[in-house]
Amino acid sequence: MSRRDELFQHVARNVIVGVVREDDAEAAWGLAKTFAESGLRAIEITLTTPDAFEIIARLVRRYGEAGVVVAAGTVRGSNAAAESRRAGAQILVSPHTDLGVIDYAAEHDLMCVAGAATASEIIHAWEAGANLIKIYPAGLLGGPDFIRTIRQPIRDVPMLAGGPVAIEQIEPYLEAGAVAMNLAGALAPPEVVRTGAWDQVTRRVAMAVSVVQSRRAHAEPVIH
Repeated sequence: MSRRDELFQHVARNVIVGVVREDDAEAAWGLAKTFAESGLRAIEITLTTPDAFEIIARLVRRYGEAGVVVAAGTVRGSNAAAESRRAGAQILVSPHTDLGVIDYAAEHDLMCVAGAATASEIIHAWEAGANLIKIYPAGLLGGPDFIRTIRQPIRDVPMLAGGPVAIEQIEPYLEAGAVAMNLAGALAPPEVVRTGAWDQVTRRVAMAVSVVQSRRAHAEPVIH
């Protein structure tokens, strides 16, 4: 199994990708650290976050050996992809489909998650070489119903539900055929991050993980 395949299986197995998108580097690190210590094993640091590359590198150093895989989010070109790789990111996530990012990921054996919002965009991103297609913004496109409908003619393409996704939507998205989903505000509302109430984040992560574990106890999620 290739490294890219292993990363895909890691994301699909864990389902939840905790997303860190903050305006303050200290708050971003506090949230990333809390995600890791609360049990999330796939964490995305968006490049819109101050000191994003430093946070990625710090997260990899501290939690990489514990099984945490770090993704760089909002990667909008090959230069950002290269900086993300140098920082230690193993997954490149974009809100759109950028052929340069997809090619860079393939060349360096990184997993690529490309954003798409229509059937044409989904197929274009998949055929270009993306490993997972992020349906973004999933909620505004129709939520689980959109993914369920779009998967009828495109069953071979694995899809991730791009935020915002609420905790109570985890199971409906899985039932619709999504293999994973981004959770940000559902796990860490702005006021919680602002006050540093990390215990509340831990409780929300536990709730989200319990939904995944409960579903898995009855039936394995769809993995392509």
